Amino acid sequence: MSLIENLSLFFERLPGIGPRQAKRCVFALLEKDEAFIQNFSNSILKLKANIKRCALCFYTFESIETRENECQMCKNINKDQNLIMVVQKEIDLENIEKSKCYNGKYFVLGGSISLLDKEGVKKIRMKELFERIKNDIKITEIIIALNADKEGEATSLYIKRIMEPFEKQRNLKITGFARGLSSGTEIEYSDKDTLQNAFINRK
Repeated sequence: MSLIENLSLFFERLPGIGPRQAKRCVFALLEKDEAFIQNFSNSILKLKANIKRCALCFYTFESIETRENECQMCKNINKDQNLIMVVQKEIDLENIEKSKCYNGKYFVLGGSISLLDKEGVKKIRMKELFERIKNDIKITEIIIALNADKEGEATSLYIKRIMEPFEKQRNLKITGFARGLSSGTEIEYSDKDTLQNAFINRK
């Protein structure tokens, strides 16, 4: 296998990149100068060394402190400590933060339940979410902000089911984004106004 083909296979393993796009990425790199390639390589090598996953919300953050295990959002005392929003992906969290419609805590679930995969629940952070809610008694409302598709709806129902004990014991409120998000809409691609309306009208 040639070097170009081998490198293309690495790009193909990234989300949203097929064989043709992968080859285009490799050929684009060939057009760059040596300094660009060196910086590109160094950035990839540093990715694992300096990027950590928050122990509370599972958002990734950059840190050179070996003992630091919480991101800045979780340490931010100005955030509403009573609210926690559950999102599928980190990029969903970033889009919601950018919209400035919400000022509470987050939890990155890591995906959604696939209707075709019976083991799907084990691949996302349901157990960690349960433990987070159990241990943080300040939380009074869980806002489920998942994609408006069948997988998102199935995941939302599952979350509500496993949170039933807290609803009864602590009067925990569980809400979801209003249907300002049309069917099939992904949080990642939703604009500021759509997210604001979906949050304000949550129920």
